[in-house]
Amino acid sequence: MYIVFFSGLSWYGPDTENYIKMAKAIVDGNPISFFPNGFPLLLAGTMFLSPGNFPVLIVLLNIVMQIAAVILMEKILSRYNIEEKTRLLIIFIIAFYPNLVNNARLILTESTSLFLIVLSLLLYTYGRYPASGFAGYLTYTFRPSLFLVFPFIIIYDLFRRKKISALKTASGFLAGLLIFISLEWTGVVASPSSYEYNALVAINAYGYKIDFQLENASEYELKHPVETYFNFIAEHPVEYTLQRFLSLWNLWGPTIYFGYNITSFMLYDIRFPLFILAVLAFLFRNKMGYEKELIILLSFPVISLTLIHFFFLSTLRHRTVAEPFVIVLAILFLNYLVKLYKSSKIFSG
Repeated sequence: MYIVFFSGLSWYGPDTENYIKMAKAIVDGNPISFFPNGFPLLLAGTMFLSPGNFPVLIVLLNIVMQIAAVILMEKILSRYNIEEKTRLLIIFIIAFYPNLVNNARLILTESTSLFLIVLSLLLYTYGRYPASGFAGYLTYTFRPSLFLVFPFIIIYDLFRRKKISALKTASGFLAGLLIFISLEWTGVVASPSSYEYNALVAINAYGYKIDFQLENASEYELKHPVETYFNFIAEHPVEYTLQRFLSLWNLWGPTIYFGYNITSFMLYDIRFPLFILAVLAFLFRNKMGYEKELIILLSFPVISLTLIHFFFLSTLRHRTVAEPFVIVLAILFLNYLVKLYKSSKIFSG
């Protein structure tokens, strides 16, 4: 509440104006194409209900969503019998993690995306597979980098020979897809086009030096972005590899670009050790003493977001939705190390 209403910080992020333009176009009946339509539809709904106060409604919704996401994450951990002290530590860190708290003030997709992906995973743990898949598709319409989460879950269930649950989850995911296709067919929304734009931006990005305006792109490249992307891979493999490395570094690497004070630098830089601990949790999932399904489910959002941004581009805000999952995995691995240390002390004694 303080960050949103009393800090004096802006509610507008780098993409807020474009989302608002899309929402107004939906309300006017002349939708425009760019981002996926989940967040523009949410904005359009709040504009319809309260045209003059929709920014206040959205940031209030952000606060509710982030609080709800923390509570639902605790429910997931409880479902897998994580001890209470560990659960409380995890949700305390997530609730007050600076990057997440800061994002509550922004009219962007992060807060809603986080709520939806945590909700979808909780529904999955309760065996509500169609609802889980549907919520998973809704998450994609807000945050495309989480698109792979439910295909991963479906494949995981098929691998475990849980065909019925995989089919039910897929049916919910497909239902979400069909609803949004029908909205496009009926002219309520326009088909997203940001993917092609991001492909061109990706091959004009070097770390945090990103040419969002595509000033050097030719007319042919602007009209054939996917072809241009793959041609660039074939013609400049070394340069493309460097770009992918820098994109991954931006997402989870140990340093950020210059221009921040030392406090901000330290707060942002904590992502790196947390990410390393999360990776170790995934690698040692069979030895940690927790249910393997929990570790795998919580890893899917991190894997999906990392893979998609690896092949496109990354900025500081792109990892935000995956950070709570990284925090959970990191704390679980640290808890495993503490237990391992205590047991070795007992045996040595």
